[in-house]
Order: sequence, then structure tokens, then C-alpha cells
Amino acid sequence: MLIKRLPAFSVQLLRRLLAPGCCLACGVEVEQFNTLCRGCRQQLEVISHPCHYCAQPHSAAGAVCPACLRNPPRWQRMRIPFHYRGLVRDYLIQIKFDEALHLAYTLTQYSGSAFVNPETPPEVLLPVPLHRSRLLERGYNQADEFAKLCAQASGIPIDRQSLQRVRATVRQSGLSAGRRSANVQGAFRYAPRREYRHVAIVDDIVTTGATVDELTRLLHRQGVEFVEVWALARAYR
Repeated sequence: MLIKRLPAFSVQLLRRLLAPGCCLACGVEVEQFNTLCRGCRQQLEVISHPCHYCAQPHSAAGAVCPACLRNPPRWQRMRIPFHYRGLVRDYLIQIKFDEALHLAYTLTQYSGSAFVNPETPPEVLLPVPLHRSRLLERGYNQADEFAKLCAQASGIPIDRQSLQRVRATVRQSGLSAGRRSANVQGAFRYAPRREYRHVAIVDDIVTTGATVDELTRLLHRQGVEFVEVWALARAYR
């Protein structure tokens, strides 16, 4: 289990030195680089029977869970393949804080058809933006890195200009649901160069949904009719 905790440059070096390849999680030999062995793939917990609106698993019949039937979210569709726990959680933390961007590709390639040729594709992908100060600090936007992979899989273009984070916010992790909502209120601006009717907001993780709720409110207010939320992982309620 040591390899999955190495920094990105060390993983890249190991991939070049070990042939034909090694599992990114446990290090056993595999046929291709940047992949997982069969046993470790089973640790990627896929959401079964996800709700059309919130992407949470549910056992009730139909595409929408009882909670969303009673209180639908602002957005119109959510596409998320994995639970935010176990190996998925480990990898997403490394992507966000350790520059392990190759792991975004690893997770995306095991996400099935979640982001490939949707029946009614959005016109554009809108990565959740970072504030300029956070972008300078981190050096990359993990939501944008994931959006690139979604664009490659679906053929849908990315728009990096229309959504901007105009107010720096504290990190959402550790905040209550109410404080998360207050933290992102008024933090974004939407100024598209052309009118969109159907868009997908792209992020790495959805927890309480406060960020995508605020973005959807903003998009609807400015004429967007159908908003999807695409992410790699969903946390439980």
C-alpha cells in the first residue's frame, strides 16, 4: 500500500522503471501503466442505482430517490460514478493536494459510461473555478483537470472563461452544511460570451452540494435552463 502514497514524480519514475507496469495501489505487476490490478479495482466503490438528481444510492423503484421527490435540488441531473471513501477518497485527496494528476485519469477510466456519450449531451463543460489566490498557491485546478478528461471522453467542449470565482473563500472541508452554503454565497460570477441552455458543472467531489447549488442558482438566474453536475465522487448524506 506504499505506492499509492508516493508523490506524483515518484509514481511516474516507478512507471518507467518497472515493466510492464505496476498497480498504482498495491504494486503488483499489471499489463498497462497507470492502472490498477483486479483486486484493487474492486476497492473503487461504484454507486449502485444512483438517484437521477442527487446521485446517492437508493433501493426504491424509479430513477429519483424519495428525498429528491419531496425536495428536488436546483440542478436537473447529477452524474457521479463513485462513493467518496476508501481508495477513491485516498486518490482524490492526492489529486487535490499532492499534484497526483495521473490519478484523475486512473479514476476516470474506471468510471464506466458515466461521462461518455450522454443521451442529451450538454453544450459545454464548466469546471468549478478556483480563486486566483488559490490557483497560484496550488498551481492547478483539479476540477479543470477532470473536465479535460470528460471532454476527451465525450467530445463536449470546455468553457474556462464564463465562470469565475470572484471572492476568496475558506476551505469547505470541516464546515457544516449551513456554513458551506454561507461560505460560497456570492463567490462566483457568470459572464458567458454566448448563451447556453444546457451545461454541465464539473467538479472532483460533491459533499453537501453547497457549491454546485450556488452555481446552479447563478446559472438559472442568467438563462441556463438545464444544469447537470458531473463529478468523480459523492459523499454520503
